[in-house]
Amino acid sequence: MRGNSMAARERIGARRDESAFRAGRILAGAFILLIWLSASATGMLPGPLEVAEYLAGMRASELLPQVLKTLYNSVTGFSLSFLASMVLGLLSHRFSLIRGFSEALSEIFNSTSALVWSLVLVATLGVLSPLPPILVVAAVTLPHILTATVSALSSADPGLLEAVRAIGARPSDEFFEVILPSSVPLLASASRVGLGTALRISVVAEAFGSSGGVGYMIIRSYNLADASGVLAWSIVLIALVLGLDQLILKPLERRARRWLE
Repeated sequence: MRGNSMAARERIGARRDESAFRAGRILAGAFILLIWLSASATGMLPGPLEVAEYLAGMRASELLPQVLKTLYNSVTGFSLSFLASMVLGLLSHRFSLIRGFSEALSEIFNSTSALVWSLVLVATLGVLSPLPPILVVAAVTLPHILTATVSALSSADPGLLEAVRAIGARPSDEFFEVILPSSVPLLASASRVGLGTALRISVVAEAFGSSGGVGYMIIRSYNLADASGVLAWSIVLIALVLGLDQLILKPLERRARRWLE
């Protein structure tokens, strides 16, 4: 009886924690809305209703291509950095020279601002080239994935590695059969952060050199002194990031964490 009573109290406590957590999220949204209303009351920003009307007036033929352009730039750039990280991770497992190279490369790229990458690549490839947003995303997300991959090399079970080596496994077998599967949760978490970063960085690159995308529409509205347009396209970006994270990336990360259970 005592055990059942304790279990019941734990379930009640868990439900209360969950309710408090959800209430905290709602409170955060209300807090941001309050700040927005306060700013709009002073004339600093358009009000929520004005921006909502702007959003409602957007045509699907205008909205969808820009969103797809930003998604394409983000996913393509992230895929390039992920592929490069996997290759460098495999080579780092085998060669200490490549491991040192990978760590130094990650530190250098992590110290370089997305603004610098945008300006350099736009100046090099041209304003109308489709490559700068993709390459900027790849350069900015590479340190996250590469660091996670290299860290996974040292987190693999030494005993399991020794057992695999004892039966004559090659370095590539160690990587694909032991290290990579054990690093799936870490890589999933890094990918979730990396893709969210990719979307935000893609917008910065599009603002400096692109003929389309959400970032391009934000800077276009800014140049036209259209404050409602700036806020409306910013809300589109926020909705895109949150939707991708909550509907796709978070469930995938949760499933990856159960990989080793």
